[in-house]
Amino acid sequence: MRKTACILLLALIMSMMVACGSKNSQDDASISSGGGPEYSTFEELSGKTVSMLTGAPFEELVKSKNPDVGGFTSFNSTPDMLLALESGKTDAVLTNNAIAALAVNRNQDLALFPQELKGGTFGLAFEKGDARCDDWQAALDAIPEEAVEAAWKKWTGADESVKVLPAQDWPGANGTVRVAACDTLEPMSYVGGDGEPKGFDLEMILMIAKEMDMHVEFTSMEFAAILASVQSGKADIGAGSIIITEERAQAVDFVEYYPAAFVLIVRNLNDAAVEVSDDERTDDGIASSFEKTFLREDRWKLFVSGVLITLIITLLSIIFGTILGFAVFMLCRDGNPAANLVTRFCLWLVQGMPMVVLLMILYYIIFGKVAIDGVAVAVIGFTLTFGATVFGLLKMGVGAVDIGQYEAAYALGYSKQRTFFKIILPQALPHVLPAYKGEIVGLIKATAIVGYIAVQDLTKMGDIVRSRTYEAFFPLIAVTVIYFLLEALIGLFVLRISVNFNPKRRRKEDILKGVRTHD
Repeated sequence: MRKTACILLLALIMSMMVACGSKNSQDDASISSGGGPEYSTFEELSGKTVSMLTGAPFEELVKSKNPDVGGFTSFNSTPDMLLALESGKTDAVLTNNAIAALAVNRNQDLALFPQELKGGTFGLAFEKGDARCDDWQAALDAIPEEAVEAAWKKWTGADESVKVLPAQDWPGANGTVRVAACDTLEPMSYVGGDGEPKGFDLEMILMIAKEMDMHVEFTSMEFAAILASVQSGKADIGAGSIIITEERAQAVDFVEYYPAAFVLIVRNLNDAAVEVSDDERTDDGIASSFEKTFLREDRWKLFVSGVLITLIITLLSIIFGTILGFAVFMLCRDGNPAANLVTRFCLWLVQGMPMVVLLMILYYIIFGKVAIDGVAVAVIGFTLTFGATVFGLLKMGVGAVDIGQYEAAYALGYSKQRTFFKIILPQALPHVLPAYKGEIVGLIKATAIVGYIAVQDLTKMGDIVRSRTYEAFFPLIAVTVIYFLLEALIGLFVLRISVNFNPKRRRKEDILKGVRTHD
């Protein structure tokens, strides 16, 4: 284990050095090109690619300015889009004015496109026909405009020390509302270094809730899942830098709370650079990335929290999935027609469906009206798929045992159950355990998709950190190394267990335990 960890750490450092060197080369190339945005007019976007968040239906808006735009791509988070822009995988990023201003201020390699696409309004989403929408709009209109502007300046400003949500110190006599909030759209709606949701959108909701004497419960999730949460009833309100459009207004109702604008971000052609040696830039880049990723705002706590959630989902799914698969196998092994028919249908349904789709169906449809935590839904989903895998492995392992073993056991007077547990299963397990260990490793990696159902696992925490640092490489490598370590630890645990079931690796004394050898 220690050797594996050292190798992974060395790989991380070397990868960071390569990445920093590559970035320096890109910086030098852009510096030599002069200053200003790479594109300044819509005509220059002909044949270029424009990117936006998944669930943002603004292709026609861009085409109205230039029908010859080369194409569109969608990303799940703003940091992913900005990384793609910096690396040349896309040519422009469509977002709103608040997010764009913050991104450009933080990253000198990015610039605002000089021409605005369209004005609009930020909105809080309610389920279609929800009568509370009018009440919230009336409460918003009663808030002084000066208070709203002060909140806007607070969250879009540079002073991070003031970016704290007000405490919910009012009685809350009129109940609690559940809010689905995006976790990566700083400064509007995001998760801070302490793991708590923050942003202008959330403060606006708290200001309105105070007027209505209601408490608020925030749940952070992917932008693409917000409207689905509202429509399914998982949340009462959706927030996260949502700009009202005609298409969105057909699906949900909105409280209009602040003016917005659609803008584009493009690459910046820097016109100045400080002469620094390659070694100094590499060292500074690694140290700065490490500080921003782990130390600033105690972001290491986010990774710890993500690891714990990933381990909880993985271990519970392994335990329950193993029990489920074994129980179903025992029901079906005697050839019960009804049990086999139901099992085949369930296996076809679970194994034929992408895991992310299964989780979303469970969370937004089957448990749509049920107050159930996303972690519990993730455990249920992965238990079903892992149980199906265990069932298949047991069929394979038991099928590999020669039928003569059954006949010999019956001839010796063993019962059917005793034959299975004492003779057949011990011989089947060595065939099953290597594949079982591989499925466990696959399960750990598969949990990376639980962010789609508002679960903040290790991968999701990496996304949150990237959304705060606007730096992709170091957080991604850190997440990768942690996954390798988790796989090694759980793999070692399974290996230790497998020794007890493999006759070739067990000690003679353990095998003959309880057997009289001197008769």
